[in-house]
Amino acid sequence: MCICLEAGTGQRANEEELTSIRQHMTTTPDVPLDKPEQFLYELAEIPMFAFRISCFMFQSQFDDSISSIQNKLDNLKSTCDFLTSSESLKTVFAIILALGNYMNGGNRTRGQADGFGLEILAKLKDVKSKDSSVTLLHFIIRSFIKKTNEDPLNPDFTLPIPEPGDVDRAANVNFDDLSKDLQKLQTELKICETKTEKVITASTEENVQPFKQKMETFLTRAKEQLSGEFENLDECKMKFKAAMVFYQYQPKGGIKPDEVDPKDFFFLWSPFCTDFKDIWKKEQQKIIKEKAQQVKRLQEQKRDVKKSKLDEKGLWPNDLRRQLRNRVNYLIQGYHGSKP
Repeated sequence: MCICLEAGTGQRANEEELTSIRQHMTTTPDVPLDKPEQFLYELAEIPMFAFRISCFMFQSQFDDSISSIQNKLDNLKSTCDFLTSSESLKTVFAIILALGNYMNGGNRTRGQADGFGLEILAKLKDVKSKDSSVTLLHFIIRSFIKKTNEDPLNPDFTLPIPEPGDVDRAANVNFDDLSKDLQKLQTELKICETKTEKVITASTEENVQPFKQKMETFLTRAKEQLSGEFENLDECKMKFKAAMVFYQYQPKGGIKPDEVDPKDFFFLWSPFCTDFKDIWKKEQQKIIKEKAQQVKRLQEQKRDVKKSKLDEKGLWPNDLRRQLRNRVNYLIQGYHGSKP
């Protein structure tokens, strides 16, 4: 027996197809069903099949969604923590302030500043030397390396500013959108829970497992994760506000501090972090090249010294042998000359 399925009907058979399959099994039980019909028949015998599939699909979607939300919030928190607690970043900012005051030394007001606005960060690369080969940002990075007295090639000597990729991801966070996403997941989770209860009620002991155990485990875990991410969202908002207060960020356009989006704040950081990391890598390559040249010079000096010592040791024995040979020849000549 063969039943043709139209495209778009899915894997589950409709009532007409099921009626045809059951009639075939009743009238001709000795004739086996083809594999497609046998598969459709077995699916139809599973109680609440559509609900079961719906619950399993939601489980997969939930795991992906909650993981994406968690990664966004965790990245924003870690970036804000870095901005407010990193000692290396504080050192960089101290150098920027000192250089700014030095460059504005002739101005009593600007040359004695206690701080600077974040909008200054993106302009550091625009201040260049006479030949435009070095920017103020180059000098800041070199000053930082010199001040910390660390080996820039040491793996533990990390970038003193946030990773540009982390800053860009933090700038793309929208608290309202994430809140809506969590609320949507919460609503869909309740729907899944209702479907699960209906499946368990309509199922027998023979076919209720492993669906019951897997879904009950998932629902318990999902509720905990969802609750945790609601708390994570609130914590993120507090850390973001703390970062803005720490840097005395003043939003423009009459926007209230509670209404500031991360993109407005991190927009000031993104170009600075990108430029800083690019120059940081170039300075590291420059130091590697200088160290390689230094090692080469030391090796050449050692070879020269070693060669010089070998020459000094080799000169005396040669002279000694020459003197002995001349002395022996002289004695031999004298011996022969003294014979009668």
